[in-house]
Amino acid sequence: RLWLCASPPCLPRGSGFYFKCGAHPTSDSETSVALNLITTNSQHITCITCTDIRSPVLVFQCLHRHVICLDCFHLYCVTMLNDRKFIHDPVLGYSLPCVGKFLFF
Repeated sequence: RLWLCASPPCLPRGSGFYFKCGAHPTSDSETSVALNLITTNSQHITCITCTDIRSPVLVFQCLHRHVICLDCFHLYCVTMLNDRKFIHDPVLGYSLPCVGKFLFF
């Protein structure tokens, strides 16, 4: 749960995030994000952080189309959230840059 505002005069209010498979049936009243960046690893590409070959994986939309396993992506998200490094994009909302941005100099 993320707090929207925790400083006076605001009262702490929480926000929830809900994710569903793109093929999961939903009603018109539900709001969820299709995770089209998550796919099977049919080409057996290694994870950019742990170098394991796993499936499914998340494919970043960077020029190099870096691949990260879901366990590493979870740790990346938690770390970036704790460090307050999510980036607000006016079109996409809150997002994260490719993890490769931090691994290569």
